[in-house]
Amino acid sequence: MRRILKTAVALIASLALALTVTIAAELPASAASNCKTTFNKYSKIKHGSKGSKVRAAQCLLRSAGYKVKADGSFSAADVRKLKAFQKSRKLSQSGTITSTTWTALLARGSKPTLRVGDSGSSVKRLQNSLTASGRKVPATGYYGSMTKSAVKSVQRSQGWKATGTATSNVWRALQAGAKAKVSSVKASSAKVAKKKPAAKKSKKKASSSSKGNKAVAFAKKQIGDRYRYGGTGPNAWDCSGLTGGAWKAAGVKLPRTSQAQFRFGKKVAKSHLKKGDLVFFYSGISHVAIYAGGGKVIHASQPGKPVATLPMKYMPYKGARRPA
Repeated sequence: MRRILKTAVALIASLALALTVTIAAELPASAASNCKTTFNKYSKIKHGSKGSKVRAAQCLLRSAGYKVKADGSFSAADVRKLKAFQKSRKLSQSGTITSTTWTALLARGSKPTLRVGDSGSSVKRLQNSLTASGRKVPATGYYGSMTKSAVKSVQRSQGWKATGTATSNVWRALQAGAKAKVSSVKASSAKVAKKKPAAKKSKKKASSSSKGNKAVAFAKKQIGDRYRYGGTGPNAWDCSGLTGGAWKAAGVKLPRTSQAQFRFGKKVAKSHLKKGDLVFFYSGISHVAIYAGGGKVIHASQPGKPVATLPMKYMPYKGARRPA
């Protein structure tokens, strides 16, 4: 009998130890789902407070790994556990639950990227945390326009680009109480990204200028060639045949007609013309030429007239495009 009692006592002790370890370990955020944690407003909680919101706070602390009894009464022991949580989040160790602590408690857990159209418990956790931070959002569990606007507000408060997508950085801000500034984990790579497009742009600009010069050089070699309707070279051209041949020499294939070429490439203002740009004239975009610089174009105009250089001012200008 004495042996049986010893065995029973040992079993009870081991169970108690296992229970203590389980409670002390940090649990997933979903562990707080057994308690009601969704409210329209998250009130201040201090030592002696009682009610459903106290129970919710206790549940959240317990799911964060603190040994707290969810009895709806905020005790001195609860205050000590709360201060430990606040310290872990670098919050003011006041022992009182204000909006910042509520926000951090509700946001605690994983940091999934969420956007418009998503749904589920993580979305609801995000919505509760946003509401606690002062950005009231209905906790529907669906990521809609109101949630997106609230997330944008968090991003703007941190000085980030307001995309409306809840990234890991947004979660980090909320888990820190949404008041203090937190550094973006991709801040350094973002700076590099800003510099790279500038380098590409200058390279593209140089490449475009080089191609334009090649097109002009080709067109100049055709000066004196005769005009032929539908002509695409090598010794006779129509207007779009000449521009197509010039840009083909620069490595760019253009559509066949002047009207189709008018829809190709990038639109360019008359004041920003560069060598090689396609310049269009007359109603119906019936004529195209290559800008040669100095207000002049090279074109194949009409039967009986050879390919020649002409000041733009002698033809009714209708627009310009830059093929590359």
